[in-house]
Amino acid sequence: MMLAKKIMVAATFAMLLAINPLQANAADKATSTKLTSAEVGTLATIAAIDTDEIMLGVLASNKNPSSGIADFAKMMIDQHGSNLTQILQMVNTLHALPLTGGEADKMAADGKKAMLTLGGLDGTQFATAYVDAMVKGHQAALDLIDQHLMKTAKSDEVKQFLTSTREAVSHHLEEAKKLQAEMKA
Repeated sequence: MMLAKKIMVAATFAMLLAINPLQANAADKATSTKLTSAEVGTLATIAAIDTDEIMLGVLASNKNPSSGIADFAKMMIDQHGSNLTQILQMVNTLHALPLTGGEADKMAADGKKAMLTLGGLDGTQFATAYVDAMVKGHQAALDLIDQHLMKTAKSDEVKQFLTSTREAVSHHLEEAKKLQAEMKA
């Protein structure tokens, strides 16, 4: 089971690295929705967040967590993996430029920092820090979507995607807060 998760993560990164300008013919480009550079940046930002959450979920799964944290980590891997797949499909379908821009670089750097911090912890110390990071991170993602990313959405596809992503982030935040409360009880 752990090997399957590691393969999924490796495949996800391979897909991200493979994104480059797509070679579509002129007829395809003429009939496709064109994403603005701000929308591409928004998708890149969400993709970076998804990648971070997947990696932190894999890390949590490898720390022999309690069943509540293990279930939450699995949800992070599965649902952020699905969201990332949607982004990649949208970028492919809409013939978008490389998936860069927005706050993607900052999110990726924040994710690396979280991996380094959490990776050195074990047991209760890890569990507490992981759940706290999930609450903080999902609240920050929700705020980012509400205050900035929704404003960049011009196409119906991106608006719909951000709306469904916001719902998922809100659900993740609720679940993380429940875990946090259980751990403090």
